[in-house]
Amino acid sequence: MEVKTEDKRNNIVITFCSTKGGVGKSTKTANIGGLLADLNYKVLLIDGDPQASLSSHFNITEKSDGGLTNLVRNDGDPLDAISKTDIHNLDIALSNDPDKELETWIAARPAGRTTLKNLTLQSLRPHYDFILIDSIGADSPLQHTTVLAADLLVSPIPPDILSAREFKRGTLGMIEMIEALAPIGQLYGFINRMANTNDSKLFAKELTSETFAESKSKVRILNTVIPDLVIYKRAATQKVPVHRLDNRAKGHMCELISEILPHLSAECEAFVEGK
Repeated sequence: MEVKTEDKRNNIVITFCSTKGGVGKSTKTANIGGLLADLNYKVLLIDGDPQASLSSHFNITEKSDGGLTNLVRNDGDPLDAISKTDIHNLDIALSNDPDKELETWIAARPAGRTTLKNLTLQSLRPHYDFILIDSIGADSPLQHTTVLAADLLVSPIPPDILSAREFKRGTLGMIEMIEALAPIGQLYGFINRMANTNDSKLFAKELTSETFAESKSKVRILNTVIPDLVIYKRAATQKVPVHRLDNRAKGHMCELISEILPHLSAECEAFVEGK
């Protein structure tokens, strides 16, 4: 089903970031990438986490010898570092830094944190409509590199007070620190894995309207709330985008995309309705 419009307004790099691990960055990177691919956009995923969760989310049909390390270091032709998945339109740069040597390489070079943005991605942008980056869950040189590379930043926030505090202290603090190096893209936060409880609903209301009021210039809390559904784990096990298995999840992913990328809202609505 072809639903791509003539006026794409794309060529957009989105980094899913958080200084806290386990918040759902990899899952949302994979599933948003899979949905955009099924909307007939050409999508590149970059696994920017040495734990390599995103690298195992989809089946790989053509594996490159390169990956993340080559992209961050601008080592050779970036296209040679790209692997193919079995999802049409969806490619991936696999994580290939298990020993975290990139952290040392980046920190030792004055331009280490901006090489990915200024050199590598400039070469890759003409080949993709969207580039989605999954980042490491820590305040580190590698996280800084993926944040600086983005046009837009997206941060999942689990509905508990510790995660909220870490988002405010860690993620927002990191962005304030590194924005002196280069302009930082707009940050969108959204509540992820919300249980159907009064406490979670109260948390959502407070987070949206009050908790980060003083940071509105740096972060926008989205209206979309992603519930805690087992189907996301099932989709990862089956190595398919979650929207192919569950219409509720399709609606959630389309809501999230429509808020982050408003120019795609009509396409997302048509996709949900099966048009």
